[in-house]
Amino acid sequence: MTHLVVTLREQPQHLPAIAEWIHRQWWSETDTPIESISRWLKTHLGESGFPATLVAVLDGEAVGSVSLHETEAEDRPAYRPYLGALFVKPGHRGRGLGQTLVRAVEAHAGDLGHTTIYLNAADATAGLYERLGWQVVEHAYGRKQLNIMQRIIRTAE
Repeated sequence: MTHLVVTLREQPQHLPAIAEWIHRQWWSETDTPIESISRWLKTHLGESGFPATLVAVLDGEAVGSVSLHETEAEDRPAYRPYLGALFVKPGHRGRGLGQTLVRAVEAHAGDLGHTTIYLNAADATAGLYERLGWQVVEHAYGRKQLNIMQRIIRTAE
């Protein structure tokens, strides 16, 4: 079973599904409406490639996604850009698709000239990223006490 990884710009028809699962996973218990997530994702459709959302597609259906965007730590200006909203639909988990999406967003960031990218991870998910070469640079960040992690994707020239 081979998944195709494309940009949301290439296949924007997946935007409503991705907005729905991002909202359900991270924002459903807040005042943030799904329309705000959709508006945010629409900013990922530009020609520059940043911000961007990468989508794993199987038989025409979006089954996972990950975003590369400015930041999730406004008060840490050195920590940019950010990998965020990594999601794989439950029926497709445990097959390496999360790793595929992480590697794809790392490559995309490198293609854009970034040398390092960051993410926020709860203790329960930090191990996934550590196995992929990410390192914790700050513990207990913010009200959710997350780990800020970094991945050096290439050395500065």
